[in-house]
Amino acid sequence: MNRVGIFVALWLMACAGASAQTPKGPASAPGKAWSAGTRPGIALTEGEVERVDKEHGEVVINHGDLPNLGMPAMTMGFAVTDRRMLGKLKPGDKVRFNAEVKKGEATVTYIESAR
Repeated sequence: MNRVGIFVALWLMACAGASAQTPKGPASAPGKAWSAGTRPGIALTEGEVERVDKEHGEVVINHGDLPNLGMPAMTMGFAVTDRRMLGKLKPGDKVRFNAEVKKGEATVTYIESAR
């Protein structure tokens, strides 16, 4: 097997091992989940909801560092992958969430109560 073939084989094994360790489903989410999706396998960021804008499909969160986006702690607006999340959020809610860049926008892909 050449070097490229060995590299590809090792990479595939690493990916398979990582996906086997990723928690999935409702048993892995200890808080009340407000997302239609499953809890991501990465650490969630804690924050507090500042404002919910149902008309524009946005939630403003005062949050801690977002290492996967390279962002420090700040207050900012996020789009959401599912607008139904917004119906259950209100200012003052303590939350844990995951955000990713979707279509060029910082977007909440998963959110749960931190209480």
